[in-house]
Amino acid sequence: MTGLEEAVAVISEGKRFLLTCHVMPDADAVGSMLGLAAILQSMGKEVILYNRDAVPEALSFLPNVDTVRTAPPAGMRFDATLITDTAARNLLPRSFPQPAISGPRIIIDHHVAHDDFGDIIVRDTDACATAIVVLNLAEKLGVNPIPENAAEPLYAAIVADTGGFRYPGTTSATLRLAADLLDAGVDPWRVASRVFESWPMERLRLLGLTINSIETEFAGRVAVLCVPTDMLVRAGASERMVEGLVEYGRMIRGVEVSVMLWVRSPRSDETGYGEQLTRLSMRSAGRVDVAKIAVAVGGGGHRAAAGATLDCGIEEARKRVLSELGRVFGQPL
Repeated sequence: MTGLEEAVAVISEGKRFLLTCHVMPDADAVGSMLGLAAILQSMGKEVILYNRDAVPEALSFLPNVDTVRTAPPAGMRFDATLITDTAARNLLPRSFPQPAISGPRIIIDHHVAHDDFGDIIVRDTDACATAIVVLNLAEKLGVNPIPENAAEPLYAAIVADTGGFRYPGTTSATLRLAADLLDAGVDPWRVASRVFESWPMERLRLLGLTINSIETEFAGRVAVLCVPTDMLVRAGASERMVEGLVEYGRMIRGVEVSVMLWVRSPRSDETGYGEQLTRLSMRSAGRVDVAKIAVAVGGGGHRAAAGATLDCGIEEARKRVLSELGRVFGQPL
């Protein structure tokens, strides 16, 4: 693992830290951030948590989630900023505090595709979740046992990024670390039911509409799920409810890659984009490295799960992604 000793030195010497993660955060980003915050606080450090976007409703049960600010802290300087589960600079808002405020930026991550925009990089590409990297960092910092209010966020991060311990990155070491977190007081059913279930009715309606719209390409090897704005309106759903539905395309027998595309409007601090953005999410059944596809269209991720934001409409995005997949399958469009 790279950068671990440097990060330990900065954290050990510092007193006040800013913690954040990528915009539109998921369970690994939020859980790793909250877990790391609790670890630092157990060491007597002052911690401020910030993310431009609100924590997803499904994660609102996690301890201290209400301490995450959605505006950059004013009038404060930090000994360092720790950024969890974030592989690229464009995954932070343009309004992110400048280095004079943030201090050195420490990236804590596990993505294979990345641009290493930080000053110190703590990355383990073999880890199934960033939460695993946080646990290894805690060990190096001498924090043992893990604080109770860190255990549940870290467990939620691991269980989400492994798909309930189903994905290929799940190892015996992963399960041992998860067992340690259960010993620290985590209720596995409480976490699993909130992360994977407890859907609002609007999201279930959206799932039905999305499944009915699935198309296949390349002789059934690729499933394409498109969610235009009018589909969200019909379901009464929000953009945040789309994330994760891509998994259903991969459930189709014979599908090697599931592709989901949905439209969202640029936010005020995304001035580098046009009037319309299309979000891309992909899942692989194993053979195809979707991170390479994502990188080719300006994104990144893992071999089995990757994504991107494309500066175009949904039909143009569909063409670009299928063109890249055509190269993989030797069937150019």
